[in-house]
Amino acid sequence: MGIKRLNGYIKSKLPHVKKVAVLANHAGERWGVDISCLLYRARGVSLTPVTVIASLIVRLRQAGITPVFIFDGKPPAAKGATVDQRRADRQIIHQEMAEIRTELGAEHTATEKATMENRMAELQRRAPVVTNNDKDEIKRFLYGAGVQFITASGEADDVLAFLCREGTLQGVVSTDMDMLARGVPLLVTPETNDATTLSRIRLADVLAGFRLTYEQFVEACMLMGSDYSEGSMEPREAIESARGGTTCDGAILKGEGVAWADIVSQKQQEKWIAGPSPVEPETIATFATTHKWPATWTAVLAK
Repeated sequence: MGIKRLNGYIKSKLPHVKKVAVLANHAGERWGVDISCLLYRARGVSLTPVTVIASLIVRLRQAGITPVFIFDGKPPAAKGATVDQRRADRQIIHQEMAEIRTELGAEHTATEKATMENRMAELQRRAPVVTNNDKDEIKRFLYGAGVQFITASGEADDVLAFLCREGTLQGVVSTDMDMLARGVPLLVTPETNDATTLSRIRLADVLAGFRLTYEQFVEACMLMGSDYSEGSMEPREAIESARGGTTCDGAILKGEGVAWADIVSQKQQEKWIAGPSPVEPETIATFATTHKWPATWTAVLAK
């Protein structure tokens, strides 16, 4: 989920707020990772998801940062209309992709073929497909690497924000700007599809730059629009309205009244308490051989 136009507005009005993340400055911290956004971005450009995840874990561990991965569960009912619309949009895109695949089997000039292939690549970026096999492979790898992960009952965002509010996590790796509205103090955003370039935004800097309290910021985000609100105000107007006292129900973003048991099943709670599994060097060696990872990765992942 995102906040409409917020990212662009921050870049435009508060360019000093978004900086390249210097990982070494965050040694000793624990970061949550919204894994779904990374998987879909990887698949959108035909990258191997498990390799993208392995690369990220290596860099975080080398910097002394402990990653925790959260998988999405079932979308909440409040998001039903948005999910239905996205599903319909994907069906249209996948239909066009199927038609192009059929056309590619016929005779065409080199120019025509290149045009169709470019269109296919564009459609794949817009509607990437992440399979259960992709997720299962990632989970096997995380087990082998001794990295903690759980699956949320609903959206991973809910769990990540909850863990930040209680101080268990100090930051979140995600492409969703709504994490700021959820109160995450440090949002680390992958700037490339392989997540090798990371930027960071501190919520405190955004609030200071816009001269808003956290409550006003949430109200402004609701007015801009999200998966949970039908707002459509331009960011400047929304921020001015929030400063002026306009209020709306932002409880869902602030996590008001949400308990751990509401967002994580009993089974996953037990898994969380148990912590990460022991590292399995043989599993890591198998993944490294299969995907041709550098030997330096194996040394870090198998520790």
